Amino acid sequence: MNLLEIKKHFRTLSGRYDLVDDDVSGTVDFLINEACRYLDRLTEHQKTWGSHFVQLGVDAFSVSIPYCRAIKEVWVSSTTERWQLEKQKLQEMIATYLSSQPDSGTPLYYSPVITRKIPEDADLSAFSTYLQYLDTSVNLDHNHNAILITPPSDTILVVEVRGFFYSKELVTSDDTNYWATVHPLTLLKAALRELEVFNQNQSKVKGWDDALGIELENINKDLVSEIIAEVDQIEG
Repeated sequence: MNLLEIKKHFRTLSGRYDLVDDDVSGTVDFLINEACRYLDRLTEHQKTWGSHFVQLGVDAFSVSIPYCRAIKEVWVSSTTERWQLEKQKLQEMIATYLSSQPDSGTPLYYSPVITRKIPEDADLSAFSTYLQYLDTSVNLDHNHNAILITPPSDTILVVEVRGFFYSKELVTSDDTNYWATVHPLTLLKAALRELEVFNQNQSKVKGWDDALGIELENINKDLVSEIIAEVDQIEG
């Protein structure tokens, strides 16, 4: 289903024709997208994982990642080879390059980096290169996370960030995502749950939580079944 179809069913099931037909503020769209994120956070299924690809230029050292819940792996590819970067704590990276920015070379390490400044509109241009490089080198909106890569690349590379990502946001009537396409009834139940949260009807919220818990448990089992397929012994 697409967003328009989900909204029509939401209208019928909730009886809240006013929210769909008369609302110009996008309340139902908001509830449906929050329901998608609610389901994302409660599950790990085949589409929870995703890969974000970005080209890394010469002397570049940072990569921004949109809508990422958790970074799991980072891989780098040149025209001739591909390798995985080793995760390093940001504190260790700071200690290693405390006095100066590293020379360019072959990237070996990555670290999730702090992308939020306090206050958020702070101007750090007057501070040292070290501070800008290691702590707040990436000035991003709230939908992005980022990683630092060291040493900076001495050639153009492709970076693949693997991890948990939120489902695509539903904006236009034709938009669809994993939940709307594969589990539309589950999405509708989650959206109706969000409505009851705002209505402060705790008994109905609990009822939806119970119903969704059973469904999400079964969805999660699909990934487990896929992982253990053809495994006939415990490693060790």
